[in-house]
Amino acid sequence: MSDNPPDDTAELSDDTGRWRISPVWLIPLAALLIGAWLVYDNFASRGPTVVLHADTAEGIEAGHTDLKVRSVTVGHVTQVELADDYQGAVITVQMNPETTDLLGDHAKFWVVKPRVGPEGVTGLNTILSGAYLEMRPAKTGSDKRRFKIQDNPPPTPSNQPGVTIKLVNSGDNTLSVGDPIVYQGQNVGRIEDSQFSVDKRQTIYTIFVREPFSRLITASTQFWLRSGVDFKLGSDGLDVRLGSLQSVLAGGITFGLADDVAAGQTVADGHQFELYETRNAAVQDRFDRKIEYVVLLNDSVRGLSAGAPVEYRGLRVGTVEEVPFYRDNFKLDGFADFKIPVLIAIEPQRPSLAWAHWSDEEWRMHNRRFFKHGLRATIKSSNLLTGSMMIELNFDHHADEVTLQKVGQYPVFPSKPSQITSIQQQLSNLMDKLNDLDVAPIVNQLKDTVNTTNDTLEQLRQSTHHVNDLLGQRSTQELPEEINQTLERLQGTLDNFQQGSRGYQQLNHTLDKLNQVLDDAAPLTRTLRDHPNSLIFGRPEGEDPVPKAHQ
Repeated sequence: MSDNPPDDTAELSDDTGRWRISPVWLIPLAALLIGAWLVYDNFASRGPTVVLHADTAEGIEAGHTDLKVRSVTVGHVTQVELADDYQGAVITVQMNPETTDLLGDHAKFWVVKPRVGPEGVTGLNTILSGAYLEMRPAKTGSDKRRFKIQDNPPPTPSNQPGVTIKLVNSGDNTLSVGDPIVYQGQNVGRIEDSQFSVDKRQTIYTIFVREPFSRLITASTQFWLRSGVDFKLGSDGLDVRLGSLQSVLAGGITFGLADDVAAGQTVADGHQFELYETRNAAVQDRFDRKIEYVVLLNDSVRGLSAGAPVEYRGLRVGTVEEVPFYRDNFKLDGFADFKIPVLIAIEPQRPSLAWAHWSDEEWRMHNRRFFKHGLRATIKSSNLLTGSMMIELNFDHHADEVTLQKVGQYPVFPSKPSQITSIQQQLSNLMDKLNDLDVAPIVNQLKDTVNTTNDTLEQLRQSTHHVNDLLGQRSTQELPEEINQTLERLQGTLDNFQQGSRGYQQLNHTLDKLNQVLDDAAPLTRTLRDHPNSLIFGRPEGEDPVPKAHQ
């Protein structure tokens, strides 16, 4: 039997004959345990790892870009690489310990950099420090670790109380994320998100309205686009309301309640509303009860469009629904003159109508009675500046009787030509009468009158020539000088009889002598007047004898 070398790491027990471990093995075992603990501590203290997907990694650098929440660093970017399909960038972010509760389904990430928005320029501090990632924590945590980086930051803080609702719009507008929500001039919220549905061809806006204005959002609230410029043409002229420069540039959305409508209960998050183009469109949508008629027009429908008002003596009672209105089952060949069908709707819910309690059948029955009394529809201009037209209802007591008809399933509302068409018809009739007139005698008489006038003008021309010859003679030209000399002599004569002159004194002396002579002749004149015979017999001494009476 060969001898074995002694083992330094193990030895044989004398009592039991078993091997026992040497204390030397405790050193590597302790090192292994320490290493495992360090590895565990490293992973436990690193926090969660988040993967962010972005269209571009502009401004993001591994090892330099931080992730912040309210300007507090909660992580840093460890890796930036292209996506597998090369359609974007994948950013790996190592979060700090104890940040797991920040992650959830509704957590949002975006890049903070200089931006120009409705509230001005933001992110100017990143010009020197560089861009960084900002995070809005989720309200409830989850295991989600992959997120999409938003193009724009959320307009409202995550902890601000309020209500988040959705607005649906089918029109063409220029709203964008961050545009304001305004109520009576107060900025009460923002547009947080905008998504376009290709299938429905609608834009869905997610908006946030903060407290206390969120209590104004009820089931009866209506939303419409806001414009900084408002034009209103009324009887008192053109009223132009111009808002601030910010309202003109930013636009946004406003809301309110229609007249005589109860507010109702407030809504919860996620409630959906219709977004209208204008306030008038919002008010118009309230009238969902419609009694439809077809109006057959002989006039031109240029300027008449869907949405135009139907009025009765200035009060709106309905709306034009469609121009022109054709259906496959229409048989228009039964109507003369190829009239244009226009679909209108009488809206009993309008405040101008006091018979809203009538049923649809009662409305049609009363309208048939009105038709027999001359109720007619006609096209009329509603705005001379824009050329827009409307349908006007009025009674014509001289209207012809009508036979009630239908076009398809729609009853026909009787119509009459517009005033413009009537004037055109009158002018046409006048022209026809003028064409029927025999104008030859009138033309001959006018020709004779013109010839006579020419002869008169020739005589006048000759007379004018003779007058010019007379005025050209020397004697005629000297006549003014002679008249001036005669007037000067007459003036000299009159000067001799002015007060204080010699001729004036001689005239006064002569008049004095004449007065004296008349005074001296006054007794003789009285005697001759009283006794005409005194010139022959002398003046009697006594009274005239009176003859005696016959005995």
